[in-house]
Amino acid sequence: MDREPPSASLIVGRQAYAAILEQMAASARMELVILSHAFDAAVYGAEPLVERVKAFCLAHERARVRVLVNQPALAMRSAHRFVELGRRMPSRIGFRQLDDEDRGVIEELAIGDGRSLLHRETPDQLEARYLADAPLEARLHLKTFDELWERGVPAREFSELKI
Repeated sequence: MDREPPSASLIVGRQAYAAILEQMAASARMELVILSHAFDAAVYGAEPLVERVKAFCLAHERARVRVLVNQPALAMRSAHRFVELGRRMPSRIGFRQLDDEDRGVIEELAIGDGRSLLHRETPDQLEARYLADAPLEARLHLKTFDELWERGVPAREFSELKI
């Protein structure tokens, strides 16, 4: 029995991207992973998203959020609520930066529980693809994410308090 490939929804604009991320955090039970070029505060720092991520982390004993950033110094120019949440919940939210050899990776993605996938080719692209239930495609991207995560290093900019 052949299964029909999952259909992708086209997501247009930063607000729509943030809204889908919020939805993914609301439906996740175990893990949310994010790969971002500069962790744009306009998307990732939106209060509804941060509150949803916080609720996810508190509601599920084994919940984990992993954020992999290409340009952490650029991200910290506009430090935002998500970073502060990560500082308050370091056992649940981890930040890493890409290894120097992986800096050519510019795609942005989010994966919820290895099932849902939000993906855009470049950080400045206004359109993204969202697949709410695509475990095969999501796990392929998760495998790549895991490899990048293992080669990455902790993003010190995200854990240091600037006083």
